[in-house]
Amino acid sequence: MTYTMTLNGAQIAFDDQGLAPGPAIVLLNGWGHDHRAYDRLVPHLLPRHRVIRVCWRGHGPDRTPVDDFGLPEQTADTIALLDALEVETFVPVAHAHGGWVALEIAERLGPERVPRLMILDLIMTPAPPEFTAGLRAIQRHETWLEGRDLLVRSWLAGSSNEAVLHHMTQECGGFGFDMWSRACRVIEGLYDTWGSPMNRMERLSEPRPIRHVFSHPRSAAYDAAQEEFRRRNPWFSYTRLDGETHFPGVELPDEVAAELFDLLAEDLPEKDLR
Repeated sequence: MTYTMTLNGAQIAFDDQGLAPGPAIVLLNGWGHDHRAYDRLVPHLLPRHRVIRVCWRGHGPDRTPVDDFGLPEQTADTIALLDALEVETFVPVAHAHGGWVALEIAERLGPERVPRLMILDLIMTPAPPEFTAGLRAIQRHETWLEGRDLLVRSWLAGSSNEAVLHHMTQECGGFGFDMWSRACRVIEGLYDTWGSPMNRMERLSEPRPIRHVFSHPRSAAYDAAQEEFRRRNPWFSYTRLDGETHFPGVELPDEVAAELFDLLAEDLPEKDLR
């Protein structure tokens, strides 16, 4: 069941399942998706964990246009919701550019409350030129539909995976130019500010285990960049799955759950986190 709570003057939709002790799992979406993106992952996480799925402003069942917002509001809304639900320790699992929010939450709340986190398929390097061009196209009213469709095709990568196609064709509607252009403006701004998610991670004031799980792009250079980052930062790990699409939590939920359980079991000595 989806619930709503008014926080920071905005309606936030969420669901909350499970009563297991220990850290809750907080599932965060990318832009332009809602909690249903995790429908296939949640059964793998229950009953081991309490699982909370959070929708951004304007991303819940009510798609009435909302006032402008970005990373500060996404972060504040999520923290306010978890505070209201009396969630103490939790592990964020964030898809795509929801990863920026997970990192900001981790920075603000510290490792005692957010001991580790997982990110699913976020471009970890500086944004490729073609990706930046797509972001800018979607910010212009006259080219946004073409830019969006190119982006979606890159996400699907020609896959015929039924679960992913169901998600894209039946669960991703209700967002027009206003939300898509906002998303691309915010995302472009984050890459401009930080350079890359890996740069953002290195600037966490208190490092903790972070794992990136992804299937594409299939690029040796992309893997090599993450391997070099891992060597410098032993708290970082990454796993390339043998999937086809941008949606590992939809396409390969059992493998994503296994990666999460492995991350939760990981025990790095405190001295190695620095």
